[in-house]
This record gives sequence, C-alpha cells and structure tokens, in this order.
Amino acid sequence: MIPIDRISVSDFNEKTLEGVLAEKTQHRVQWLNKHSEKILTENESNTALIGTNLPWSKTHGKVCLQEGAVSTWIGIDGHKKSSVLNQVAVFAARDQVVGIASFEMDVRALGQLMVQQAYGAKSPTRDLVQRFLDWSRDRILCYDHVGTVKVIEVYALIVKMARDYGAKFIVIDCLQMISGVCGDNEQERALMSMLVQLAKGFNIHIALVHHARKPDKGGDEYMPTRFDALGSTSISQLSSILAIVWSDKKKQRLLDQQEVGIELTAEDEEYLNRPDTRIVVAKNRHIPFEGTIALWQHESRQFTPKPGRDSMSI
Repeated sequence: MIPIDRISVSDFNEKTLEGVLAEKTQHRVQWLNKHSEKILTENESNTALIGTNLPWSKTHGKVCLQEGAVSTWIGIDGHKKSSVLNQVAVFAARDQVVGIASFEMDVRALGQLMVQQAYGAKSPTRDLVQRFLDWSRDRILCYDHVGTVKVIEVYALIVKMARDYGAKFIVIDCLQMISGVCGDNEQERALMSMLVQLAKGFNIHIALVHHARKPDKGGDEYMPTRFDALGSTSISQLSSILAIVWSDKKKQRLLDQQEVGIELTAEDEEYLNRPDTRIVVAKNRHIPFEGTIALWQHESRQFTPKPGRDSMSI
C-alpha cells in the first residue's frame, strides 16, 4: 500500500482508495440526518452553556467560560490581566472549586489580592483575612511555585487539581513562564493542544494568561488586537475565547497629577469619566458577543461594572 502522506491524485485507483478508507476510519461519510441525536443535543446545550460567568452581571449571557474549553487572556505587561482573571477566579469559587497556578506571584501576594477583591477592602484586617481563608477551604486551590515550570509540570498540576480535587476552573499564569514553549511555534501549538485535551477530558475550563507583543508606537496607550498576541497563531486559534485586557494608563497619569495638585484642563477632566480597564472580547466561539466590557478599579484593587463604590462581595 502506498503511504498516506505520499498519495497523489494519480494514485487514486480502486485499490489505493480502499486502502485509504480502511486506514482513515475516523473520516466517516454519512447522511447528516443520521447524526440527528448528536446535533439536537448539541443545539440544546448551546442555549445554556455550562461554565463560569464573569463576576459582573452586565456580562452574563455575553461571555461564559464554558467547561471543556480554553480561554486566553492577553495584554501588554502591567495592564492588569492577572488581576482581572484573579477576581474572576475568586467569584467563581462561590459555586465551584477553582485552581490558580501563578508562576509570577507568590502565595502571600496572591492571597492578599484575593481578600481585597473579595470584600472590596483596601487594607483588610487580620480577622478579615482569616475569614476569607476559612471561606476558601475546599473552594480555592493554589500551586505554590514562582518561576519557570516545565510543560509536564503544568500537565501534572492540572490533572491533580481536576482529578483529585474536583477543580472546574483553572488559571495558568502565564505562558511565558513555561520553559521551552515561547518562540517555538510547534511547541506553542503542542501546549495549546494539550490544554484543550485536558479541558475536554476533565470537562473543565482552563484560562491561560499570555502577553501581547510590545507595540511599535503608542506605548501603553496602544490597545492590542487579537493579532498582537505573542507567538504562534495557534494560541488564538485553539482558544474558545480570546480576551484582551487593557488598562487606561493615560487616565492613571491624569489621576496622579490631580492627586499632587496639578490643575487639569476641561478635556482632561472629561477624560477621567472613562473606564479604568477594558476587557475586549476578540473571539467568542459559542456566544455571538464580541465587544468591550468597561470596568472601574478601586483602591481595593476590586473591579466593578460602574464607577463609584459599587463594590461586590463574596
């Protein structure tokens, strides 16, 4: 038999065709109506996706981090993508077990951020921290490691969290800290394929933090697009959701100037009405919404859906 990868159009006689059909049994040809049960079941499941909602009610019905899928959260360094996703994880823990593997933030800093975001507290007391820690039991898992990790380590920690602890939502922060992957298109595709297989195999959602490339011009005021993700296009292609997190650094500079008594122009004052942070949903495979979600971050580091002290709490 002629090897499959060497067959050309001229080779397709009766004998070789039968050989191809026998070897490639996964490519089944059948009338569409024969798949009625599967299609109807899929259609019903899409009307009510099972997964994790974002913490802000205005996003419900627009974005769902569905089970059996991978989302990628990209942004320029320092634009609070990890902080946004951390709040998503904390609020998801109200209803399910979540796992966080942050390779850039130690457990102490991670825990402090969680408490601030959970209660909207700028300087949480020791009692409040203890209250949160008691609440987090059997809800929040963390992988205690700062620094680079190997791919097999990522595989193992996801299996451990999902299989042994029942985690349904797992954050991997971030791709750049996984050794031997970034800059190698083949390895990036292999990693994304592994994450997708794990998500499907354990019926969980995996949220991956990833960096956007440094803009040629515009600096921090440049808002990345889906095409600005570092590395292989497989990162966005294999993600069910691609979210871009962008923090308005110009607004922060104006607030800093105002804080030290510098008088702002009327135009600058008007600019301060803009949201602090935006999540741009650039890809959303299972729900037709693609667009911008405006958020305001308070001194507590908690993100809320509108300005003012409209704080959220677990």
